[in-house]
Amino acid sequence: MSQTIDEPTRPRWERAIAGMFRGMWEWGVLYCLIAVSLGLALYPLHDFETMRYIVKNDLTVAARSQALLAVAVSAVVTTVGYLLVWLRGRRREPGLGLAESFQRTNRYAFVLLATPMITALGILRIETKHPVFTAFLSVMITALVMVFLYRVLKRKLDPGHEPFQPARRPHLALAFFITSLLGYAVLMTYYALIDHHNLGTAIYDLGIYDNLVWQTAHGFFLDCSLIKGGNHVSAHFDPIIALIALVYRLYMHAETLLVLQTLWLAGGAIPVYLLARRRLSNEWFAAVLGLVYLLYPALHGVNMFDFHSLAFVVPSAMWAVYLLDSGGFKRYWLVLALMLITREDISLLSCFVGAYAIMTGRTRTGLVTILVSLTYLVLVKLYAMPDSGLLMSADKAYSYVYYYAEMIPHKAEGTRGLAITALTNPLYALLVSFKEEKLLFFLHLLLPLLCLPFAAGKKLILSVYGLLFIGLASRSHVFSLHFQYSALLFPMLFAAVPDGLRRVTDGPRIRALGIERAPLAWTLLFGMLTASLVTTVKYGVIFPNSSFKTGWNRLVRVPTPEMRERHAWVEEIAAAIEPDAAVSMTSAVGPHLSNRRKAFHWPTINDADYLVLTVENFKKEDERRLKRIRDKKQFRLIEERHGIALYVRLDEEEAAELRTAEAAAKAAEKAAARRKPVRDTKDGAGADAGTDTAEVVPATTPSSSTAASRAGTAGTGTSTVKRPGSTQDPTGATVSPPVTGSAPGADPTAKPAAKPTKPASKPAAKPGAQPAVDGASPAGP
Repeated sequence: MSQTIDEPTRPRWERAIAGMFRGMWEWGVLYCLIAVSLGLALYPLHDFETMRYIVKNDLTVAARSQALLAVAVSAVVTTVGYLLVWLRGRRREPGLGLAESFQRTNRYAFVLLATPMITALGILRIETKHPVFTAFLSVMITALVMVFLYRVLKRKLDPGHEPFQPARRPHLALAFFITSLLGYAVLMTYYALIDHHNLGTAIYDLGIYDNLVWQTAHGFFLDCSLIKGGNHVSAHFDPIIALIALVYRLYMHAETLLVLQTLWLAGGAIPVYLLARRRLSNEWFAAVLGLVYLLYPALHGVNMFDFHSLAFVVPSAMWAVYLLDSGGFKRYWLVLALMLITREDISLLSCFVGAYAIMTGRTRTGLVTILVSLTYLVLVKLYAMPDSGLLMSADKAYSYVYYYAEMIPHKAEGTRGLAITALTNPLYALLVSFKEEKLLFFLHLLLPLLCLPFAAGKKLILSVYGLLFIGLASRSHVFSLHFQYSALLFPMLFAAVPDGLRRVTDGPRIRALGIERAPLAWTLLFGMLTASLVTTVKYGVIFPNSSFKTGWNRLVRVPTPEMRERHAWVEEIAAAIEPDAAVSMTSAVGPHLSNRRKAFHWPTINDADYLVLTVENFKKEDERRLKRIRDKKQFRLIEERHGIALYVRLDEEEAAELRTAEAAAKAAEKAAARRKPVRDTKDGAGADAGTDTAEVVPATTPSSSTAASRAGTAGTGTSTVKRPGSTQDPTGATVSPPVTGSAPGADPTAKPAAKPTKPASKPAAKPGAQPAVDGASPAGP
């Protein structure tokens, strides 16, 4: 057994080397990392164009030398700072050693390690090209800030400080909360309307819901001409549309739905505030948690994806939990009814609310909740909807079996197949749930909440339905921040956060680790705020980034002049078409024209009086389809601007006249081709000899002449659009449409163009593109 030599008896040089190695292990490595952090963070900022070298490592030799110089300067500056701190400390403690001073400084200066990571997050498109690395940076920044906050708060807070007590100035906290809520409502309303006016919204789902609400407001309950069967029950049963229709009647346009949805979702911050104030007793905790809710990227995705009835469950679910906790049972039943009429499958979510009520000692309330929810679901499935299956598969209904294709190997099994897989092959269910894209999705949901809902005890059961619904899904849209499906999960996560925070702070394990209660409580609160800011910068809508989408498209925050002109043209079309006219339209213009009894999604035409088509983005198949329609003289072009064309249906008399005029024109052309001009060629001089040149002009048939004179008087403005069969212009003159394919007023003897002329320049974005919807439902499960 070796004996340790006493420190004083060892040679001085040996003690110095040993001390140096101990110091490097205890504080030196961390000090070196801190020393170069500022250089690594600041050097890339001198040229934002080359910042990507952080992930590409493509600096030139000269630039690498400059970066190395920046790191060296950072090390010198940081060392000088450390030395100044040591000299200042020696004034209070004369015996303070250099190593001990450096070690103390490291305890707070380590937060500088986050600065290069923050710089890296500023790289354009890093969140889409390197999502896992972005997630790592987000977690590390949050962790470093939280450790720093805990150490600072531990020094600053009084030993007897109680975090969970009423704030000294609660009115300031309330004012902060209200300001945050109003700011969110104004900003998101602006973004939602801008996206709509940019033609960023689509028939799936804003056009569908606009038509659905319009029809319900006019007495046609849940009718929708844009989906299978002409009624929304083929997809979902959501009677809440009748309540929405009452507001919609004030201004019957899609903008009303966008504003209403934004205000409703913003109101979800109120139950978050009340839940936090009730459980944590401090208004500042409640106000900051309300802000965390408003910064939440998943909330932005639900808000900005057109319009959907599922979005209305977000505040309702949290209100139900709050009323259960606070004992407001009369209001609880009203909220439960509101949840049930939101959509038929919300009954399953309500069952977990009932289970939570039972677990918290409200057994009767819980049992009645479960019984009412299941009874409502059965009645709706048996008597209101065309298929009684939860995922449906009937011909008259939209099937959602493909949403869980991996869990349902045999489509005929439906929901039963999903349950069988979960019971007989649970490891495969875990495999489906633990895919990389899903793990990233759940990280984006849970990081802003620091996973505190999983420490909430009984309230964790509220999140089970959402976790299963999303975790077992195969369709990528379900586990995306940019669609409405996260609304089934994140409201319950927020309802559980206050309980999770309180349980972690007061837990015996925390005390056993020697972590002080008061600093920890505030650290968790501001840690959630930090994580929310980091996450929303890269994945939310408030700050520009490369990740966020408004469902199908990217948000253009400042519309280009071309976008403004396109919107003005669409508004002009909408104003010119009669309210009772039937219209077939492409997806991008659909939400602007869907507020009518008969609205169809191109290429469905049925008995449409008008076609409004974004021909600029037409595929070859659509071009051929439109050409066939024009050749058959079913529709004529009124006008095309900015890649959007307006067509009107021709009646039989107009179509017959056009066919006659076209036939006569073709006959005249053939006759002219057969006959050559008669020239006097005497003396071989021809025209040069001064003789006249005679040209034979073919005779014009009366029908073609009449059609030509009529077409020449036709106007081109949309303000003169008449219903099919109209034969007078605004001045009272009798008119007839020009040959299909020609501009109004063109010579009817001219050949029709093969396809509409495209504009000279394309817009910055392609809002008219028809999204691929995986072949199924207009509104999702």
